[in-house]
This record gives sequence, C-alpha cells and structure tokens, in this order.
Amino acid sequence: MRVSRRDFFALYYDLLYSHRDIRAEVDFLEEVFESYSLVKVKKVLDVGCGTGFHSIELAKRGYKVMGVDLSPEMVEIARSKAKDFPNVSFLQADATKLGFFEEFDAAIAMYGVISYFISDTELLSFLGSVRRALKPGAVFVFDTWNLIGVHGKRVYYETPFASFRKAGSMLAVKEEQWRVDFVEQVADAEIDWSIIDLAKGSVEVFSHKLKLRLFTLRELIHVLRETGFELCKAYEDYSKRPFTEESPEIVVIARASGAQTQA
Repeated sequence: MRVSRRDFFALYYDLLYSHRDIRAEVDFLEEVFESYSLVKVKKVLDVGCGTGFHSIELAKRGYKVMGVDLSPEMVEIARSKAKDFPNVSFLQADATKLGFFEEFDAAIAMYGVISYFISDTELLSFLGSVRRALKPGAVFVFDTWNLIGVHGKRVYYETPFASFRKAGSMLAVKEEQWRVDFVEQVADAEIDWSIIDLAKGSVEVFSHKLKLRLFTLRELIHVLRETGFELCKAYEDYSKRPFTEESPEIVVIARASGAQTQA
C-alpha cells in the first residue's frame, strides 16, 4: 500500500524519529538555557515542531511552549498528544512569517529545520522571523548539516545507505542517497521508506525527495549577525561533542542581541 507524502509523515513521524533520545536532547536544551540565556527561560518557541516531541517534553518540565509547524496534520497530532498539558499549544504557520514580537525567552528548531530554507531570501526571512519572536538576550538552538563534514563523509553522496527504526511492533527501514552540489551548497536526497507492521504482517512503502541546504559555520555566523543574533557555541551533536571541520552536523547556540523594531 502506498500513502501520500503528507499523510505519511503525519501518521509515522513518531516512528521515523523513534531512535532519537528526546529526554537527553531536552536535558541539553535546559543546560543551554541555564548557561547562555540572559533572560530567565519560561516561555519557549519550537519552530518546525513536528508532532511535538520537544514541545511536550519541555511542557512536562514546567515550561510554557508554543509549537509551530507548516503541516496541519502534524499540528493536529501534536495537539492530540498534548491534551493533558495545558502549558503547551500548537499553531499551523509559516516559519518565515511568524506573528510574534519579543514574546519568547528561547527558541528551538530541531532536526535540520533551517536546511529547508534554500534561498538566501527564505533563510533570512526565517531567521528574522524567529529573532522578532525573541526577547533580547534569549537563546536560539538549532541544528543543520556541515558542508565540509558532509564532503568528507562520502557515504552521504556516493553510496546508498540504510538505517532502521523500531517502536513496539512497528519497524521502519530508511534507504537514502544524496547528490550534493558543493558549489550551490545543496543536497538532493532521495529517500525510500518501508513501514512494516510486524503484528499485522503488513508493509507500506513511500518515496520522496528533499532539497537541503548545507552550511559552513562561517556562513552561519554571518547570517546570524545579519538577522540580530550572535553565535555563542557550536557542537557536533546534542551529546556536546566538540564541533570540528569534519563534523557532519552542527548544533548551534545563538543569542538574540540588541533590541528589535517591529516589522
């Protein structure tokens, strides 16, 4: 059975990311809030929240959270998962056109959200939109792919590779291949998913293509400055491994600097 792309991610998002340690990632976020924010973090904006993994975990820890996603299906599922947590809410919205102004003490954009903004115009609109939503001194945490590290990890773009996720009786097999344009700094990823229900003995398959922007740390520092942020720290991952030129990914901690005028 084949399902549509939109329904697929909404239905199986939790399975596809079941290999992630959400609690450990939120532990990391709390350490960042404590170490780098110049304001007390009580209210958090989760941009590209999906079905609400981090929003709900933050809400469990007492934060007031607003999760934002472009997909109405994702937002609907997130709301159903969070019905017992009155301190978290979800909004379907375009992240380049958020209507908030200095309302949040911190923002997060997990799992490569920033890489979906391919053009400079989209990227600057996204970062500017997040900046306007933050109080001066607030932190913004996000992750993306490191251009130089991806170049070194040739498996990304020379050899198809597979990975697996398992949750209960559900198994997801992900097969992907990247084609990287190092001049334009974009990757075209072709991904095939097979969703296996071991209890029912059923299989659903889905194929899709993604275009992802790859960054250098120097470039990120520049665009952050252009949009009212300063870089505080960069790691390779959420376990706080030091970032190096060879790191395939970058976890960025930025801080909102100065006062903003409302657009």
